[in-house]
Amino acid sequence: MTAPWRGSVKGKLLALTLLPILLTLGVLALLTAYWTSTYTDRQLYMKVAADLSVAQGSLNIMQERQLERLVQLSNAWQVHDDLVQQDEQRLKELVARIRRNHDFDFLRLLPVDELKQVAQQQPSLAGLTSQALAGQSLTGLSVITAEELQTWHPDLAEEAKVEIIATPRARPTQRKVEDRAMLVRSLHPITNAQGEVTYLLDGGLLLNHNLEFVDTIRELVYGPGALPEGGLGTVTLFLDEVRITTNVPGLMSGAGAASKRAIGTRISAEVSDQVLQQEEVWLDRAFVVNDWFISAYEPLYDLQGKLIGVLYAGFSEGPFFHQYLITLAELGAALLIVLLISAFFVWQGGNRLFAPVKRIHDSVMAVRAGKQDARIGQLQTQDEMADLAHQFDAMLDELDSRQEKIQAAAEQLEKKVEERTLSLRQKTGDLEEHIELLKATRAELFTKEKLAVLGELTAGIAHEINNPAAVILGHMDLLQAELGTAAEPVQEEIDTVVEQVYRIRAIINNLLQYTRPGQMVDQLHTLDINAVTQDTLALVRHALDKQEVEVVQKYQEVGHVQGNRQQLQQVLVNLLINAGNALDHQPGKVYLSTHPWQTATGKLGVEIRVRDEGKGMEPQVQARVFEPFFTTREGGNGLGLSVSRSLIRRYGGNIQVESKPGEGSCFSVFLPRQAEINDEDEATMRQLLSGLGVVN
Repeated sequence: MTAPWRGSVKGKLLALTLLPILLTLGVLALLTAYWTSTYTDRQLYMKVAADLSVAQGSLNIMQERQLERLVQLSNAWQVHDDLVQQDEQRLKELVARIRRNHDFDFLRLLPVDELKQVAQQQPSLAGLTSQALAGQSLTGLSVITAEELQTWHPDLAEEAKVEIIATPRARPTQRKVEDRAMLVRSLHPITNAQGEVTYLLDGGLLLNHNLEFVDTIRELVYGPGALPEGGLGTVTLFLDEVRITTNVPGLMSGAGAASKRAIGTRISAEVSDQVLQQEEVWLDRAFVVNDWFISAYEPLYDLQGKLIGVLYAGFSEGPFFHQYLITLAELGAALLIVLLISAFFVWQGGNRLFAPVKRIHDSVMAVRAGKQDARIGQLQTQDEMADLAHQFDAMLDELDSRQEKIQAAAEQLEKKVEERTLSLRQKTGDLEEHIELLKATRAELFTKEKLAVLGELTAGIAHEINNPAAVILGHMDLLQAELGTAAEPVQEEIDTVVEQVYRIRAIINNLLQYTRPGQMVDQLHTLDINAVTQDTLALVRHALDKQEVEVVQKYQEVGHVQGNRQQLQQVLVNLLINAGNALDHQPGKVYLSTHPWQTATGKLGVEIRVRDEGKGMEPQVQARVFEPFFTTREGGNGLGLSVSRSLIRRYGGNIQVESKPGEGSCFSVFLPRQAEINDEDEATMRQLLSGLGVVN
């Protein structure tokens, strides 16, 4: 079978060639991605910093132009100084008309003699009047509270209100409305002919909800072609943390959502910490309302140098990131194409280079498969590969020649081996069968050795038990004689005690006979199996009732069998007690039944079944359950079932068990009608010696 290309020399050559190329292209791709990302980020942050500078410059220009208007107006009024002195009402009308014509949200002419009183009522003028009285013009940002603005311009106070909207990633707040006003404010003193300051001209533009301001800057900074397709440039003015004017889209969804501004939303917490708390410029990506933007934030200060808000410029990150991914995909595709082309040329070169090697490999595999005529033949090349192929073919020819000689010698050797093997088989005969019989006999002798040890122990125990049993019988006779007729109420109990003492002596004698092969003397009687079974149940009734075990009985007409009553009861008592102990829950049931039975040779007999509903036995336990001294119960001696089976087998019967884990166990006692006394040890030994040719 041809080796897969991945395990072939050609495949390894391809891997060794392409791996450096692949590593080089991978490193190149990573470096390109890193350089592209770093360069792109640096360019984006440089751009947004420049955009913020343009926005700040636009705000400064706006302030300067407003001050220039005030200066021009003051110069015009100074020419008509007589008008100021003669008609104050006409002067107020002139101020109102100029405010409307020159895009001022408010314009006031404050007399110098009233400045001190006005400054006390309007805190925003505090600290500024002294500079104005000194002839200095001021322009910049100013924040006016709703109470102050309400005193001299109620309409402007209502127009300045901004409803605060809950914003993702912003610091939580309980405020609902921002009612302060941020103004571009200019102050210019008006002097008379003697150069004395007579009036203070106070004018300004409200920035709350001023969409023209941010839209003008956006058109200037983010005009056509400034951003990729789908890019969104935005400018925002914050009063503290609240957007008072912006062109960032709002949080609303549905129809008309695109035109909704995010006025009233708040700055994100991380930007607020850096810009408003630490008073530092932010140049980084930031979460703006509901999306990520490349952002620049700069703190704003009023005319008194107090931090009052933030100026923001930025553009959406998504289009740039999308373009970045497209660039990486194009680069990856180009590198993949280069890799595939390189792999193609390497593969083609490998095919031409290793064609002779493949022919040699195919020839070797053919010889291995049994094709004796497989040869490489002539190669088109005249190099080391051609010499190797020629030497390989010569080696195969020599191997074929030697193989023929070896085959002929092997045939002669095979004939001699067959002749000698036939002779050996005639001598050995059925040696394998004798070995198996020897193994079985050895196992049986091991069991008998255990029983011999048990016999020595039992002899001593029997002597000690028979003595007190004789004493009990003597005292029971004496007790019955002394009581006379008075013993009649307990006569049944006395008879039971005497019967059980005789049974103890019979069991001891039977155990002695069981442990002394060839020395047993059996007393056979014709037994009514159903009657013996019921009598046996009475002997164990007390023990089973104590365990809350119910015995379910079912007897069939089975007739009589030959056997020993005490030994059969001993076997049944052992099986019933074991069945009660096998129950893993109390109360429980044990099933006792009798059935007709017929042997394989047609002889009739009886089957006694004892079945429990216990936990059952595993196959390995079931195989050893009749071995002497084997037990799974704590405190058991492992002799009950072994002794029981030996007792039954003496009369030609047997005991078998069927058990499944979790379904209980069933022990079956098989008894022939006509007892057949046998000695298992003698029969087994005769069979072994006969097989070995020792006896006939």
